[in-house]
Amino acid sequence: MSPALSSLQLFMLAGLAFVAVGSLMASAVVRLASPPILGLEPHVRHHVLVGLAAAPVIVSALLLFSAALPSVASLLLPEFDHCSTHDDGHAHLCFIHLPRGPLNAPSLLLLVFVTAYLLASWAMSGAAIFRSSRLLRALTATALPTVDDVTILETSEAVCMAGGLLRPRVFVSRGLLTQLGEGGQAVVFEHERAHIRRRDALVASLVRLCVPLHVPGVGSWLLREIEIAAEQACDEETGAHIGDRVRVAEAILVVERLAQSAPAGAVPAGVVGFGDCAVVRRVESLLEEPTAPRSLRLVGIALSLASVAVLLGSSTLHHTTESLISVIAH
Repeated sequence: MSPALSSLQLFMLAGLAFVAVGSLMASAVVRLASPPILGLEPHVRHHVLVGLAAAPVIVSALLLFSAALPSVASLLLPEFDHCSTHDDGHAHLCFIHLPRGPLNAPSLLLLVFVTAYLLASWAMSGAAIFRSSRLLRALTATALPTVDDVTILETSEAVCMAGGLLRPRVFVSRGLLTQLGEGGQAVVFEHERAHIRRRDALVASLVRLCVPLHVPGVGSWLLREIEIAAEQACDEETGAHIGDRVRVAEAILVVERLAQSAPAGAVPAGVVGFGDCAVVRRVESLLEEPTAPRSLRLVGIALSLASVAVLLGSSTLHHTTESLISVIAH
C-alpha cells in the first residue's frame, strides 16, 4: 500500500473519532437540555436544533482542521517538524513523514464498516429525495398553469406543500381550495410561502444526511423536532402576516380533517404538508401568547471562544490524536 493511501486512512480514522466526539456532545445536550430547548421560540429553536443535528460534522471538521495545523506548519516551515522525535511505530498525521504501513485489521474493518454504513444511509436518503421529486412531477403533470408562485393540482384530495429544493414553489390541490374558502386559502398560501422563504425543504434534506452520524434515537428525535419547529415558525409568521393566530389554528384543523377523511392510499405519504405535523402542539401554541424571542448571543460567544481555544491548542490536539491513533491503528 502506498504511503499516501496509508496517510489518508489515518486522517479518515481521526475524522471518524472526531465525528464520534461531536455525536456524543450533541447527545449530551439533547438529553440534558431538551426541555429548555423545546421552550424556545420556534424560529430560534429551529436554529438550535439544526446546529445540534450538524454538530458531528461541524465538530469533526473543526477538530480535524486544528489537529492538522501543525502538519501544515511543518510543511511550510520545516523547523516546526516534530516527527523526528517519534519512533517508527508512532502514527503521523503529517504531510512530510508519511506512514510506512496500513492500519491493523480491526481498525481497517471498522473504517470500512462505518464508511459502508454511511454511504448506504446517504444512498437511502438520496433515494427518498428522488422518490419525492418523481411524486412531485407526477402531481404536476396535470397541473393548471401557475398563478404567481402557486401551482394548482387537479386532484380532489387535500394536498398543499412547498415542493422543490433549489427552486421551491407552492402546490395546492383544487379539492383543498374548494373546501377552505378565501380566508383559509390565504392562511395556507402564506404558510407555504414562509417555508419557501426559510428554505425548510433544503434544510430538512441536509439534516437527513446528518442523522446517521448521531447516536441511535437522537438523530430521529432531532429530525422530528426540527420539522415541528419549522412548522410552528411558519405558523407564527403566518399569524403575524394576517393578524389572526386563531384563524391559522382553524385552518390547520380544517386541513387535518380533510386529510384524515381521504381514502387510505389516495395521497402518497408525505404529500400533505400543512396539517400533517404535530397538529395538537401547533394549535395549542397558536392559542397561547407568543413566546418572547430569546437572544443566543451568549451561546454564540461561548461557541466562538471554544473554537478559538481548540485552534490555539492545535499542537496539543495534534499530539494527543497521533498518540490515540497509534494505540488504535497499530
